Amino acid sequence: MKIRSWKYLTFILLLIYVTSSCSLTGNTTVPSKRILFIGNSYTDLNGGLDKYIIGLAPNSVSARITPGGYTLQNHWEDANTLEAIRSGNWDVVVLQEQSQSSVTNYYNFYEYAQKLDVEIKTAGAETIMFMTWERPDSTQYGVTAEAVNKAYTALGQQLGVKVAPVGQAFSMALKERPDIKLYIEDGHPTPQGTYLAACVFYGFIFQQSPVGNSYGADLSNEDKDFLQRIAAKVLGQ
Repeated sequence: MKIRSWKYLTFILLLIYVTSSCSLTGNTTVPSKRILFIGNSYTDLNGGLDKYIIGLAPNSVSARITPGGYTLQNHWEDANTLEAIRSGNWDVVVLQEQSQSSVTNYYNFYEYAQKLDVEIKTAGAETIMFMTWERPDSTQYGVTAEAVNKAYTALGQQLGVKVAPVGQAFSMALKERPDIKLYIEDGHPTPQGTYLAACVFYGFIFQQSPVGNSYGADLSNEDKDFLQRIAAKVLGQ
């Protein structure tokens, strides 16, 4: 569920808890986690990555702060984001940079990822970076799969934080099945793309393969099984 204002944070977290506890799909045997996603429309679309994570891991609690077009700098300067980090008692906070900025403005990407990482660690949570994917309408600016991969990998090494290789999973899936549509021309994910990202985060956070998970987010069984397998493969599970 999307957090719109810190004033409603307590109510929303309670609602998320009740909603997640009532879910009957996914894997109910994995440990529960409290997960906050910080990003923009890449994380927000298709009902939100948090919804998909709850589908895969129903015992968990998850929320998102995802204003359209936001960079990590915007989040750092937004009191709502900082209040959510500090008051949510999260286990994991996922940071997603604007889809071009990790490549076109790396120093800004690094500066604000570092600042948010300090806030997250001070609040007792773990930072995970959300590696995005190639943006077709921006390859002329260098926003390719390889460049995004290098930017997030370098950041992870410099800050000592983990990087969820979602972009690598997208590349792997498209290599094996060029017919599957994971994103549109401006890079925004389709439901299949969001589901693949969620499977990567599920495997990455819970250290358990998504293969065989019953939650399919209304995708065809063929797509569900394929995307689960790709996520497990990119994580070596």
